[in-house]
Amino acid sequence: MENSEFMNYIIQPLTFEQMNLLYKANDIKFDKCGLYYDFIKSLNKLLSDTYLGAEYINSDRETKGHYLWCINKVINDYEKEQIVFNNTDKLKEYFLYFYDELFYKDVDRSLEKLDKLPELSFNFSRLKSRSDMDIMIELYKMFDKCLYFKTKK
Repeated sequence: MENSEFMNYIIQPLTFEQMNLLYKANDIKFDKCGLYYDFIKSLNKLLSDTYLGAEYINSDRETKGHYLWCINKVINDYEKEQIVFNNTDKLKEYFLYFYDELFYKDVDRSLEKLDKLPELSFNFSRLKSRSDMDIMIELYKMFDKCLYFKTKK
């Protein structure tokens, strides 16, 4: 891929028609995008609200422990609403690396910065570059493999 092709891949917005074709080709549903958007926003807020600071969470073990507590709590909260996420190892691993770089290792620890991921990825109507779409499709498929709707008895 040449430099100009790569730059277009990263920054050139697709048309709504191109995005709709990609949504259809990858079986991406509006309602699920909203669900995954809310999941990430809930996780972002919980991480930010419960983070005690680098003086208390200062090792990889403590970072992972805090992160796992947060994501497991979010998963359990959704389960109470009959939305079950199973087999979440890959999803947890993906987000562990994401939060490790953009939250735990970052001095700023801005919730606003964290909230860019769901906005850029799962805001269904926002114009996206091909790169944005690829990230969204990857995340969507990861979430989708974990999602199980529990039926009420």
